[in-house]
Amino acid sequence: MKASFFDIDGTLINGFLITEFSRYLFKKGIFDKKLLAEIENWIKLYKEDKATYRKIVLEIPKIYSKNIKGLKERDVKNEARKFVKLYLKKIVQPYTIYLVKLMKNYGMTIGISGSPIEVVGFVGKVFNFDLAYGSEFEIKNEVYTGKMKRKFITKEMKDVALKKIIRQNKIDLNKSFGFGDTEQDMSILSKVKYPIALNPNKNLLKIVKGKGWMIFNSNDNVAEVLKNSSLVD
Repeated sequence: MKASFFDIDGTLINGFLITEFSRYLFKKGIFDKKLLAEIENWIKLYKEDKATYRKIVLEIPKIYSKNIKGLKERDVKNEARKFVKLYLKKIVQPYTIYLVKLMKNYGMTIGISGSPIEVVGFVGKVFNFDLAYGSEFEIKNEVYTGKMKRKFITKEMKDVALKKIIRQNKIDLNKSFGFGDTEQDMSILSKVKYPIALNPNKNLLKIVKGKGWMIFNSNDNVAEVLKNSSLVD
């Protein structure tokens, strides 16, 4: 089975789903102001090169999980559906829909994000992914406990999950693509035949320098380039 693996945050959308969803929940009166300020501060530190990408993707889900503690699963899912419907088109990269559609014609499409599965699941439906994976937060008696259950955040965490995904779906990595924007995406970029850096941060650029990988930024028409190549035949 040929496949295309897509990191979502920063690669297919501008920013982080978990951050945008937290802002949305705050506007709805569901997210605590102080907790949102903590998330915003981590984003600020990252943009100022005062915090690594790895650090913020470990810390922000912890803050998010504190806020949803005690909330009902159905309520969060309902808000996630509304959020995706109202806001996704505002944060999606200009090439995303065309790119995902192109790669779906090539083979299986798989979306992966460290953001909450409640949001990622609806994003996956919009993008028409065959599979979509996001971080899961523990639920007991239909209520969030404030703990994480399964993470798709760091390279090590993604490594474990990806091995299972590849095995279960009998994916041929020698015929597969990977799209990512940070060093944490190396878990898949380093394994596939066709790794593509989309909107790469400086750490990923350092890693891929000299490797001959395809590199694109948000203003580049990556889908058109791939369509006109012989790679997706």
